[in-house]
Amino acid sequence: MTDPYGIIDLAALKQPAGGGGAAGKAAGAGTPSAYEVAVTEQGLEQLITDSQQVPTLLLVTSSRVPEGEQFLTSLRRSVDARGGAIRLALVDADTQERVASALRVEQLPTLLLLIMGQVQPIVQAVIPDAEIDNLLTQVLEVARQQGMEIPAGEGGQEAPVEEPLPPLIAEAYAAIEQGDLDAAVAAYQKQLQEAPADAEAKAGLAMVNLMRRTQGVELAAAREASAQHPTDLGAQLLTADLDMLGGHVEDAFARLLDLLRGADQETKDIVRTRLLELFEVAGAEDPRVMPARKRMANLLF
Repeated sequence: MTDPYGIIDLAALKQPAGGGGAAGKAAGAGTPSAYEVAVTEQGLEQLITDSQQVPTLLLVTSSRVPEGEQFLTSLRRSVDARGGAIRLALVDADTQERVASALRVEQLPTLLLLIMGQVQPIVQAVIPDAEIDNLLTQVLEVARQQGMEIPAGEGGQEAPVEEPLPPLIAEAYAAIEQGDLDAAVAAYQKQLQEAPADAEAKAGLAMVNLMRRTQGVELAAAREASAQHPTDLGAQLLTADLDMLGGHVEDAFARLLDLLRGADQETKDIVRTRLLELFEVAGAEDPRVMPARKRMANLLF
């Protein structure tokens, strides 16, 4: 079996026997891992930022999933054994429907890898206990190949102590956790007034503005509107935002770049501004940003 995503070798992973088993009491039932976070829409930016340093397994599940509680327990045990080298992020599909929808989850459970700010699918199934350690070993190898610093022993070592955040950045993070996106924008803008070259503040401001634009939007309805009205600029911009929020960076860039062909100057200005914001969200290190910038320049000039 060949891995269709080219990220994790799933050749040894077995499909579940199908059916059977008692459903877990809750998506987060049991004792959480010491390196676990519950995912909310407001916490997505911090989770994406953290994935630049720590590879993150995103598990989208529900109490309705047969064998789901045992799967989660096994993942927690294996993550804990690596002493902070991997983080586990839990998405309860019943209470975080917008997050699950943005991730394009089609069935439960779905396991994804969030690394260097990008989401990669792994498997849509309960993985047998015997295969989980092997999977996490592969995840760490992928992280090393991408230049991330992973403890050599993979386990028993705490993650490095991080430097304290600048006060205004910390204020923005706290506001996001509380769901106050306007306050987060204000904190980032103030930080940029004091330090105009602060890359973290620029990226944070772009991400929060993205979250504000998509807040309360129903994913399926937005996609249907953009498909039915291909010349509706607002509909296309919104769908590109949703693609970006869901980690589908290339789709977002391609949709916006296609809008530049033959566009009038006003449309070009609007699309260019949105592209520049999404480039900030992706980060200058993202290998997809430079080609998109070049194509944008060719289409604009």
